[in-house]
Amino acid sequence: MPSVLHYEIVTDPTPLQVSRPGAPSVGAVYVVVSNTSLSEVKIEHIDVLIPIGTGSADLTDNVSAIKASVTGTYDKPSGAEPSFVWHSGGRFRFAFTSGKRVRLPGQESFVLKLENIPVSDQAGLVVIGMNEKAANGGTSINRYPFVTNLALVKQTPLVPQNLRAEVALVDAGDDVVLYWDGPDSLKYWIRYPDGTLEPVDPPARPVPVPFGPHRHTPALALTRGTTYTLVAGTTDGNGEVQEGYFLTTTVHASIPEFESGVRAPWAEGTDEQGRVTFTTGGVRVDNDNGALGAVLAGTADIHEVRTEQVRGRGANAGRIELPDAGITVHHGPGPELGAVVAKRIDAEGVNTTWAGDRTAGKGWIEFPSAGISIRRDGGQESGAVAADRADLNSVTTQWAEGPSGTKSRLAFTDTGVKITDPDGHRGTIVAGETNVRSVVTPWVSGPQPGAGWIAFRVEGVDVMRDSEVSFGTIRAASFEEKDGGTGRPLHRRLPPYAWPPKPDKQKPSTSSNLREDPE
Repeated sequence: MPSVLHYEIVTDPTPLQVSRPGAPSVGAVYVVVSNTSLSEVKIEHIDVLIPIGTGSADLTDNVSAIKASVTGTYDKPSGAEPSFVWHSGGRFRFAFTSGKRVRLPGQESFVLKLENIPVSDQAGLVVIGMNEKAANGGTSINRYPFVTNLALVKQTPLVPQNLRAEVALVDAGDDVVLYWDGPDSLKYWIRYPDGTLEPVDPPARPVPVPFGPHRHTPALALTRGTTYTLVAGTTDGNGEVQEGYFLTTTVHASIPEFESGVRAPWAEGTDEQGRVTFTTGGVRVDNDNGALGAVLAGTADIHEVRTEQVRGRGANAGRIELPDAGITVHHGPGPELGAVVAKRIDAEGVNTTWAGDRTAGKGWIEFPSAGISIRRDGGQESGAVAADRADLNSVTTQWAEGPSGTKSRLAFTDTGVKITDPDGHRGTIVAGETNVRSVVTPWVSGPQPGAGWIAFRVEGVDVMRDSEVSFGTIRAASFEEKDGGTGRPLHRRLPPYAWPPKPDKQKPSTSSNLREDPE
């Protein structure tokens, strides 16, 4: 007997496409169950039988992956719902689990759905069996099910599919390898984003295959994210490309390169979320907390830098503040003033409390309100000034001496100038001419050895001769004899007087005893 119900099969896609290595194909089978009569049909169950395996006549080798469901118009007892599930082997059964019957009104239908079917990998014709136990109107259900066979086709795809890159993220300049599946009967090209078409050489196979894998490496090196378009088609008699099918895939460069710039409101790091924001005045650098951050560079060549301060990289490094008055150099992160080390400083003025050598313990100059103080050995002891020439309006000093430290010294006392030799005794003034208002001295001598000399005693003056303590001669244009007119001055013999003066001269005597040293 013929089946009470009418069956029609629909596949998605139509026809089903077989699976290929690396490109599994998933399809769906829909069975439309119709009651073509005017009377109601009672259904005990409907079994959908699918062949399981990997052959050309098999639908799938993974029946557990199939999702079965039912939708449509039928009558059912209140609160009950029939099921459509995998029953056994390749059998999917539509029925009430309680044994009750589904009632399908006249000229109504429902759909049995088998979805997510992993299609086996050999093309061919697949027969689907429909076994029903049903009866029309008041007729009793036959003991044995009616059988209806439906057929569907599994075929090799006629168009390319599954375009993919071997690696979707590559370093700039590395090769990109593209794969896809498609029939050898088509020709293929790769289209770049600029519209350029690059032909793909056919694969080297012993014989063409209906649907096989293809591989191609684009000639242009990747520099940034690029979308490749696979063009499949044929060429006409003039060699013009007749495009038929298109697939796209995108490959990204790990560090992209651009020839004409990049436009973005901001750029942010990946591991460390520092951010560079592009403003109307330039760029703003923020740290990961949204506050102003740091720029690290080997060399910064900038026309102008505006900043509140500049500091070293270390935690205790010095820093330079830039107030309105100029610059302030600090030592470390605190407010303590620091040092400026430079080969040369060219400035209109320098205001400082002191200036010293770079090496500690050397001389330094202090600037009190009265002038400058020169110190030595890094301490408070007064130091020395060494110069080729000093041009001063005035000099105030306790004493002055020659540069070698072994020459005579001038000491400036309350009453005048004191000259001493290197041993601290009274020294000598040597000059071509001396023009003074008065001279206070115990004696005066000629410059040559053995010259006469004049001693100044309390009583008056004595004229001596030949460096000896004996009276000498006074010569003049006229001479008035006194003391008896002898023509000779009174004199006494004195010990010889050495030239130049001896260093052990004593204080000038105030007595008339000329045998004491007249100094």
